[in-house]
Amino acid sequence: MTDHVILLNKMAAPTRLLAFAVFVASFCGIHCVYHSASVYCQYEKCTYKMDVLDVKGATAYGIYNDTLESTGWGILNISAGRGGNSAENVDIMYAAGYLEAILTQKRIYQHYLNLNDYFQGKFQNDTKWIDAVKSFFLEQDLYMRRMIRNNAPTNPYWRHVAYIVAQYDGLIAGYGAVAPADMTLDVYAFQMLNGNGDMLDMLSAVKPDSLPDFTKMSKEEITSYIAQNGRCSALVKVLGAYEDVFMSHSSWFIYQATMRIYKHYNFNVDDPDTATQRMSFSSYPGFLESLDDFYLMSSGLVMLQTTNNVFNASLYKLVTPQALLAWHRVRLANMMAHGGKEWAKIFAENNSGTYNNQYMIVDLKQIELQKAIHDDALWVVEQIPGLVEYADTTPILRTGYWPSYNVPFFERIYNLSGYPDFAEEHGTDFTYQLAPRAKIFRRDAGKVTDFTSMKNIMRYNDYTEDPYSEDDSCNTICCRGDLRESSPGPFGCYDTKVSSYAMATNLQADVINGPTLGTRLQPFQWTDAYKQSHVGLPGTYDFPFLRTQPLPSP
Repeated sequence: MTDHVILLNKMAAPTRLLAFAVFVASFCGIHCVYHSASVYCQYEKCTYKMDVLDVKGATAYGIYNDTLESTGWGILNISAGRGGNSAENVDIMYAAGYLEAILTQKRIYQHYLNLNDYFQGKFQNDTKWIDAVKSFFLEQDLYMRRMIRNNAPTNPYWRHVAYIVAQYDGLIAGYGAVAPADMTLDVYAFQMLNGNGDMLDMLSAVKPDSLPDFTKMSKEEITSYIAQNGRCSALVKVLGAYEDVFMSHSSWFIYQATMRIYKHYNFNVDDPDTATQRMSFSSYPGFLESLDDFYLMSSGLVMLQTTNNVFNASLYKLVTPQALLAWHRVRLANMMAHGGKEWAKIFAENNSGTYNNQYMIVDLKQIELQKAIHDDALWVVEQIPGLVEYADTTPILRTGYWPSYNVPFFERIYNLSGYPDFAEEHGTDFTYQLAPRAKIFRRDAGKVTDFTSMKNIMRYNDYTEDPYSEDDSCNTICCRGDLRESSPGPFGCYDTKVSSYAMATNLQADVINGPTLGTRLQPFQWTDAYKQSHVGLPGTYDFPFLRTQPLPSP
């Protein structure tokens, strides 16, 4: 740390440097595993310096605190385009991706190993279907780059897609610049990492028989399927007199995916159509998006997301590579939108039909604490193949809360997705109003009176006592798939992120990694009984919440 402070003393005003140095020290605390670097890019050609923070001369500089084993999270701060030397927007974004890769290369490789193990199982190691997914990625990439080439000079939408693709290209180049020979990755690895949410639906489109026959599945088997494919619980909660608003998200997926990095981006893109330059979000190594999703943005927007299942297999015929993947459109809308409706319109364009989710966009600018929650404070967006529907749902939020739990809200989306027939076959647990989490949120949302109780509801699992759980450890807000009596496995709810109005305006959140301890539950441990790849992951998950916020600019 001392060498970096000496370097900064040469570059920044003493008072600002002192504040920065003190903040970095407190940021690391006793858990610091600190890496820094600076990147210099022009025309998408880069050089770099490790263990140097050149805040004046670098195209991008950053700090990575690799504390996964001690706190459950790595913390990444990247600033790009903030130095004294001017840079083109594309180079700023390229440098940001390049820097992220050289700082997190080892973790990217480990995370790839763990996720690839999961997807190989989904493919049943059949190279025909792997090749079909690779072809989909390739065709989509060619379409996107052709549209950039033809439209970016005059079209703000495609110009911003070009920025995102530049960051992605920089990520791949940076990884290649530092990866040892035994850790090389091809382009498909980065397509899989960033597009792994999209891949769940992509596989259903290219390999229709990969969808299970739901009519032959037990309720327990379906619950397991949803826990591994229908990610997440989310809640937006308003206190009774509008004293505060809380936004929270708990991710559900495989425990193999618990290699977490919380990222703080500060990109000085000089474009009149750019709404957000600073963004903080929960993420993973090698991902340029959240995937969960949980984003706090300098535009005053907060975005949360949960996944909806598609039970109507015929919809997958509408999946197309002549579009933008969900992760592209999320980053694009985050970057360009000033409000929820604008976010929805941007996101709805070029719908690939992959990673079919419910998105919640909270606009803090429309909330006056202890006074009013104005229209447009909460927009909800839902996607299925061939359709994106959205609406201002602020009137519902004003009544106290908005819950999200992997069942579509909009009737048209719900019906087209096949939920009515599915619920008739398998029961009300799969309806919007009477899903187990709907009942628990309805019963307990009123008990949320402060920040602590908001954390508690999002980690809630009392399945042995709660009648709404019916003795199923996944019929609750934070699933523990490893504790199920039927079809147990290392999957379920493995994190929680929570922010308040004031915290979100400062891009702050309290975050925790690992399967919930719920009510008297034992921490999850990787043991020899689990054959799934879990390279580099903590052995035991018993971490507390920690607060994360961006480092100040020196």
